[in-house]
Amino acid sequence: RGCPRGASFSWYLYSPLRVRYPYVRGALLEPYREALRRTGDPVEAWASIVEDPEKARAYKSQRGKGGFVRASWDEVADLIAAAHVHTVKQYGPDRIAGFSPIPAMSTVSYAAGTRFLSLIGGICLSFYDWYADLPPASPMIWGEQTDV
Repeated sequence: RGCPRGASFSWYLYSPLRVRYPYVRGALLEPYREALRRTGDPVEAWASIVEDPEKARAYKSQRGKGGFVRASWDEVADLIAAAHVHTVKQYGPDRIAGFSPIPAMSTVSYAAGTRFLSLIGGICLSFYDWYADLPPASPMIWGEQTDV
């Protein structure tokens, strides 16, 4: 038998209230769609928004106010990829940082996250960086050998 917390987790999985589709803030998605129609290139479309102070301010000022609209998985994947490519081109790959759990938590998540970041030249933050529960540089010296 599992713990009560684990047993109740199925409520989240089967809840009619769970999020099943990607949602993006409308104040960002609408300008992105318009820019994509105009340029035909997702990276150019993203750049036209984030590099224009007025457009960037318009969508950033809506943070915390809701206004999410449903988007397709393909559209969201293109938007995320465009943001990554733009950041790497504009500022360098080391400006992309990601968190990946230690292998003991999820081998697949760890491998996928660290591999992606390593391929693009990004920075991978580990469980240890996040929680700071080991002496400085311990994982770098001894490797990620602890269990959860």
